[in-house]
Amino acid sequence: MKKNAAKRRQKKITNGVIGAVVGVLVVGVGGVVLYKTVIEDKIAETKETKIIVTDANGSEVEFTPEDLQAELNTNTFYQGISIDGVDVSGKTLDEVKAMFATTRGSTASDVVDVKFQVEDELVPLDTTGLTLTSNIDEIIEQAYNYGRTSTLEGNEGLKDRYNTVMALKTNPISFASSFTISTDTISTLTYEALNPYNKEVVEAYASGFDKESLQFIIEESQEGCSVDIEKAAADVKASLDNAEYQVVIPVDCEIIEPQTSADFLRDYLCCVSTTSSDTADKPNRNTNIRLVCETIDGLVLQPGETFDFNEVVGERTADKGYKPAPGIVGGAYKDELGGGICQANTMLYHSVVKADLQVDERKNHTYPSSYVPYGTDATVTWKSPNFRFTNNTDYPIAIHAYYSNLKVTVSIYGRPLDDGMRIELIGEQLSSTPPTGTVYIADPTMAVGTTKTEKDAHTGYRYTSWKVYYDKDGNEIKREEYFQSTYSMSNKEVRVGTLGPDGTIYIMDPATGKVSPPGGVTPTPDPNAPTPDPSNPTPDPSNPTPEPTTPTPEPTTPTPEPTTPTPEPTTPTPEPQPTDPTDPPAT
Repeated sequence: MKKNAAKRRQKKITNGVIGAVVGVLVVGVGGVVLYKTVIEDKIAETKETKIIVTDANGSEVEFTPEDLQAELNTNTFYQGISIDGVDVSGKTLDEVKAMFATTRGSTASDVVDVKFQVEDELVPLDTTGLTLTSNIDEIIEQAYNYGRTSTLEGNEGLKDRYNTVMALKTNPISFASSFTISTDTISTLTYEALNPYNKEVVEAYASGFDKESLQFIIEESQEGCSVDIEKAAADVKASLDNAEYQVVIPVDCEIIEPQTSADFLRDYLCCVSTTSSDTADKPNRNTNIRLVCETIDGLVLQPGETFDFNEVVGERTADKGYKPAPGIVGGAYKDELGGGICQANTMLYHSVVKADLQVDERKNHTYPSSYVPYGTDATVTWKSPNFRFTNNTDYPIAIHAYYSNLKVTVSIYGRPLDDGMRIELIGEQLSSTPPTGTVYIADPTMAVGTTKTEKDAHTGYRYTSWKVYYDKDGNEIKREEYFQSTYSMSNKEVRVGTLGPDGTIYIMDPATGKVSPPGGVTPTPDPNAPTPDPSNPTPDPSNPTPEPTTPTPEPTTPTPEPTTPTPEPTTPTPEPQPTDPTDPPAT
């Protein structure tokens, strides 16, 4: 304040008034009139131009309106004003704006520091996706204009402003800037930060099967965690709305305990079923069976998974070690790579049924197989027919398959059947169709007097199979009709030579297989050629001796399920088969 100058102006006015009074006294009565009319008005006018205020020390101070207005209308911030904790007293508006330039250009990462408390871990919120806007310029203007206006008018308004400015010296005011933060991406950013802590509960499970110990390899269970991400995002928005930019947000996490332990699975899982059968002493065929067993041995199927024979075993090729062995091709037995693998597949089929698993695809052979009851075999070729089944239980299963000493065995490991129950697969004949005769085929590339059997005769059958349930004491509980099988009837087919010694083509009687020359004259037989017998044609030397056609009967006593983890191989119990000298060898 310009206090001394104001006092000088006040003294000058007072002296003038005294002089005027003395003059009035000199002139007498006329002076009285002048005093009443002029001097009193002058004194009143002088009193009206004075503004008396109280300074910060409590003393009264007189100002003229012009001086007080000049005192208040300074171009600097008043004493006692700060912004964001910074004293700006005595600084110009431009100086203060320059001071807060960094605040004006702040990014979200400069201001916002939000962390989530997830159990014992602090997880930061990525703020790069937030849009930040500061109101610092608005706050600077508010601070600068504090005390520069009043709701009162005239001199009273000046006094009100002076009192406001004086009050700052004893009661400073701090102005705080804030930020506007876009919260439309908060949910997404919160999800990205916390979703990794959402964990599905992991039950104990079998990751493999030890083929030596015949035990599942069990992995330990792991607890899960469910994070309340929506609540965490709402808490972040509320903090930012309240200008709380450096906060730690507690996160609600629900721990989910697993229901199955590794110890339980180790004790619970066991051998459920086993099926065995003897194989013929044919090295190539047994090599093929061994290769299939080695491929599927130890395979684990989790609940709901499907086994596909052709997908797992793959195409049977020489590069994989498969050998040519007899197989049914076009209704006749011919050597093919992988011949004989159906015996291993049929053992798998029986064990799958006895383990009460879901069979999805199964097809019988063209002719019945001797190593299982008729109606219960299962064939596979590349690419169809195929064998498929699904693990429809709530627990893992494993296949244990092996070939040794002319015997093939396939077992299923998994959850035990209820109350010691066991299941068998049996066949029931519905009808049969015997062969109707022999079919003769003229062959002009073969010499007269020679024959070759293309296909043996086979009786046709229709069978149904039954899935029979027994209790632990061997009593039948129930039976369910299962897959049906139709085996083709096949007449014997014999190729008869019609090439004469002189190159002429003889005529063959299709009913008897007898041949005669084109002119009807019977040629002189070759003394070195065998005499053909249409009812029992002489085999072609190039045709290998056929396999025995009478199947070896299987034991008739059902083999009980093993009760120990390492079962002894068991042979499926066949039902008595029809007597048919035309039955094929095992395939």
